[in-house]
Amino acid sequence: MASPADPFDRRNLLTYVSLLCGVGAVAAASTGRASTAGLAIAIAVIADTFDGRFARRFGSDARRNALGTELDSLSDAIAFGIAPPLCSVLLLNEGLSPVDLALWIAVFVHAACAVTRLASFNIGVTEGAQKDFVGIPVPLAALIWSTALLVQPTAAVTLGVILVTAAAMVLPIRIPRPTGAGLAVFVLWPLAVGLCHLAFAI
Repeated sequence: MASPADPFDRRNLLTYVSLLCGVGAVAAASTGRASTAGLAIAIAVIADTFDGRFARRFGSDARRNALGTELDSLSDAIAFGIAPPLCSVLLLNEGLSPVDLALWIAVFVHAACAVTRLASFNIGVTEGAQKDFVGIPVPLAALIWSTALLVQPTAAVTLGVILVTAAAMVLPIRIPRPTGAGLAVFVLWPLAVGLCHLAFAI
């Protein structure tokens, strides 16, 4: 049986799937496969949507739950905070132009906003303030990027998407948590985006 501090406890499986997809997206983007990168991020969003529910199927242990929360945040930082904007730079391949420099700055801004959003969320979890999201969730920002990728945006549009979603993650925007039918509708979004990317990739 896994010890309470074992990060490879099976309850964390979907968190690692999300992280794997984030790394896979970067790998795909490095070889110019935009649809594969977009598909990977969409799958990561689906895995992240259900990782908490999946983990709770294996019981409740305070130490394991705390570890799972930390792993989830670190995974989200990579899969949703860093991978999407980094994929954009790799896919656009603007060289050393001013646009490329602006995109690299946007990568940092997006990553900084994402980790700030995740840290704020963790404080809210600790304090028990979990009724609403404040700022758009990091996976939602990544899903917006994945959706925009379907239309093969220009460098300028990509830059705008990255910066707008970065700002939206840290602005004091209250967003109700999706439940029931709302959650089902939300899950249909990454499923539809993923299927579109899959169609383009094959």
